[in-house]
Amino acid sequence: MADASTLEIRETRATALGEAEAHLTTSYCDHRLAPEDRSEAVDFRHRCLPLGGSGFNFLQYGREVSVSSRGFEEFYMLEMPVAGGVDIAFGTESIRSEPGKALILSPGPKFRSRWREGTRQWMLQIDRRLVEERVAAIARRRDSVNPVFNPVIDLRTRHGRHLLSVLKAFSGMLGDDPHAIGRETIDGAMTSVVDELLRNIAFTRDGSVVPERLHAAPRHVKQAMDALRSRYAERLLIPVLAGEIGISERALYDGFQACYQRTPHEILTRIRMEAARQLIREEGLSAAEAARRVGIHHLGRFSATYREAFGVLPSADIRRDH
Repeated sequence: MADASTLEIRETRATALGEAEAHLTTSYCDHRLAPEDRSEAVDFRHRCLPLGGSGFNFLQYGREVSVSSRGFEEFYMLEMPVAGGVDIAFGTESIRSEPGKALILSPGPKFRSRWREGTRQWMLQIDRRLVEERVAAIARRRDSVNPVFNPVIDLRTRHGRHLLSVLKAFSGMLGDDPHAIGRETIDGAMTSVVDELLRNIAFTRDGSVVPERLHAAPRHVKQAMDALRSRYAERLLIPVLAGEIGISERALYDGFQACYQRTPHEILTRIRMEAARQLIREEGLSAAEAARRVGIHHLGRFSATYREAFGVLPSADIRRDH
């Protein structure tokens, strides 16, 4: 990971949008920057502490800017606004960051974002290989596909507060001599960030849209999740399900938010969409029949939700495979 003998703070400033675009494309991945008005002037500032395949960054544009990219493959990016915030269309999700709410962006999906005026961010680039190593160590298995994390992190949670403290420590390094910080300390901090993500943030993999967890959920959440997976075709009512388990609807809602960053109804919808896609792709069912089989009786709503989940309409999946 980090080599203390080669730690060096790098700073780049630019006053023209094209200069900022060229710098980011060279440093990270393909970037396209566009102003929200006709002016090309920016107050771009990027301070970076490279840490092997990872790195800690402070970034600002000094104005409202739109950013688009085909995505990145070799790293994860933990973004935490110091001021302002960013609206991001990431894959099929629309998400928003602001002080108190961080984002973890995973390799792969293309994205488009709008940095609101005055936004300044801490951005921790995490080497994909480190995530692979920690998945293997924690799960005691080597997964072939990297996790795609649910992107929004509430910094009021215990793990959110830990991530905030680590990024504050890295920010302090940008103002000090990084050689004063030992390699073991830096490597330990990076590992702790990845472990907090893996233990507390749900993720998807292998093209699935249903989130899973590396560590087991509490008993009542697991019971509810098992019921959603086995009874998704029924007319399931979340308050009734909570009563069957013996907890309040609020407790079930809070449990799913903590474990999956999703409501029980959102998880049920994702399970139904995944089951419907399997029926369409593998059994050649029509959209209407697949929707009925998974417990959805409004075809227009089904098609819209399907496209939101997979990026294509059900009819496109049918044409592709049959």
